[in-house]
Amino acid sequence: MIRIISCNLTGKDYICSDIHGHFSLLAQQLKKINFNEKTDRLFSLGDLIDRGDESDQVLEWLAKPWFFAIQGNHERMLINAYESRSESLWFQWMMWGGSWAEDMDLESLEPFYQALSRLPIAIELSLPNNKKVGLVHVELPDVCDWDDIKQLLSNIEPNQIEATLATSDMLWGKIQPYLPIDEILRIELVQNIDHVFHGHTIVESYRTITNRTFMDLGSYESGRIGLLDPVLFLDDCDHSHQIKSTGCFDRFLRNQLCALL
Repeated sequence: MIRIISCNLTGKDYICSDIHGHFSLLAQQLKKINFNEKTDRLFSLGDLIDRGDESDQVLEWLAKPWFFAIQGNHERMLINAYESRSESLWFQWMMWGGSWAEDMDLESLEPFYQALSRLPIAIELSLPNNKKVGLVHVELPDVCDWDDIKQLLSNIEPNQIEATLATSDMLWGKIQPYLPIDEILRIELVQNIDHVFHGHTIVESYRTITNRTFMDLGSYESGRIGLLDPVLFLDDCDHSHQIKSTGCFDRFLRNQLCALL
């Protein structure tokens, strides 16, 4: 349930946050950055579907050779509803944004299930600056080693993903970006990876805590999808002097901590 992807030697790589069925919006943003479909690649942090009228376009996007994605909790809701045939899980999915599929029978839903269930829970991406970044939908444990995450995801059975706390939190948690200032220091650097990018939890602007960046801008509310070049983003972290002994901190948070000292 983890995919290792080598460096792009011909173009640029970009990471985008939760699309939520707003593929036209994503296409507009890609056009603004002059995305080159022949050489560039785009990596989605999950939640491709639900809460948007274009959710049924997900198969078209997943078929693009330059588009890569991980599972988010909304993909999991479709997967769970399809596999379980449970009315309660189906109703939960409909209530949380799955209404685009409410008129589909199981036969019509199957192609979506097949495509989304094959997506990994995490991606490790090598960058041309010799750094490696992780992509995980929600969050990782406060104290975490990326090598342990890789081993866990390499061995876990699909039916145990939400029954295991660490992997369930990768899909459903929503704690770290909202922690009060006096608790934020419990979040340590993720070891054996240069940086990890997350979606899921809506923030006004990208928020970086140690070497973890939360970048879901709330497409279905704000009309903005988080979209960045990880090489430029990490260079900017270095150049803006946000790197300390404990990692790359949210600037606002550091100012608040300084005020308390």
